[in-house]
Amino acid sequence: MTPGAATRPAREERPGARSRWCQPAAELAVSAQLWLAAGAVEVVLRRRGLPALVAAAGRAARSPAARWFPAGRRTLTDPWLDQLVTRAGAAWRGTEGCLPRSVLRCWLAASDGQAASVVVGVRRATGTPFAAHAWAQVDGHAHAADAGPAGSFQPIATYPLTPPAPTTGTAPRCEER
Repeated sequence: MTPGAATRPAREERPGARSRWCQPAAELAVSAQLWLAAGAVEVVLRRRGLPALVAAAGRAARSPAARWFPAGRRTLTDPWLDQLVTRAGAAWRGTEGCLPRSVLRCWLAASDGQAASVVVGVRRATGTPFAAHAWAQVDGHAHAADAGPAGSFQPIATYPLTPPAPTTGTAPRCEER
């Protein structure tokens, strides 16, 4: 190397140069697991439908192993975990994947011991085209990432992941409004 020649700064020294390979190991592990979970959500949604998916997610959230999955999630903050859920859902369905994102968010909340439901709503305001939206409702309130859009939609169905203890042993059902 010649004296006075400019050297390229190391990756860590360059501003904004954080590649996915430089992320902490826990973040990469959680991200990969959420990506796989989002893929499983897509398959079940297409093959079995939303009620079967919610029932399976509810059972998974109540299992003893749920508190450990995704592995490494306890090292991440809730907003960062939510951003990873958004990225995982977008990888399978793009930005229009409100239903898979909502199921993943509810599953994470339910496995953390919170009451969680997937809510499906419609917008039928005069002068606007018909639109549908799904959002996560955690402990009775719209999830922080969904609070804005959820306010402009009328809920038509709620699918609880953490229903009260069933007396008949049946899977959770849709609550029609």
